[in-house]
Amino acid sequence: MLTINKDSTINFYSLNYLYEIHTVEEKMELLQKKYNKTFKEFETKVLNMEQENFEMWEDYLEWKSYFKTHKDLVLKKKMLEKGDFKIS
Repeated sequence: MLTINKDSTINFYSLNYLYEIHTVEEKMELLQKKYNKTFKEFETKVLNMEQENFEMWEDYLEWKSYFKTHKDLVLKKKMLEKGDFKIS
């Protein structure tokens, strides 16, 4: 029988969250470089355009998803670090 202790599990999930956060940040950086704007600046521009640009709209939806995912991952990592979790 394999026994895995709590600290090993916490370390594994912490490293996994770091990896996922880094991956999402890289994708967000590519979009930031492409448009030379922060997400909020780009969002304002796209939402206030008079004529729709489908490429920009698709990039906006993708970037928005990355932005939300990043926020969720950072929150989960903080919860893990605080010990705010339960093992089922």
